[in-house]
Amino acid sequence: MTAAFGFVAALVWKDAISAWLAPLYKGAEGAVGLTIAAFVVTIVVVIMTVLVAKVFGSVEPSKAG
Repeated sequence: MTAAFGFVAALVWKDAISAWLAPLYKGAEGAVGLTIAAFVVTIVVVIMTVLVAKVFGSVEPSKAG
């Protein structure tokens, strides 16, 4: 059930991100514009992933023992 909710949220975010990036590829031909948008989103996702990994990677779990 949680995966289904996550999937629905991802679909809504996809539409929101597409709306924000529309100015980037409106003037370009379909495939070229969508490819540009895909590169932009990929770069943003990689940067966010690295930042999240740094924030949560610095917290070490306590060792029970």
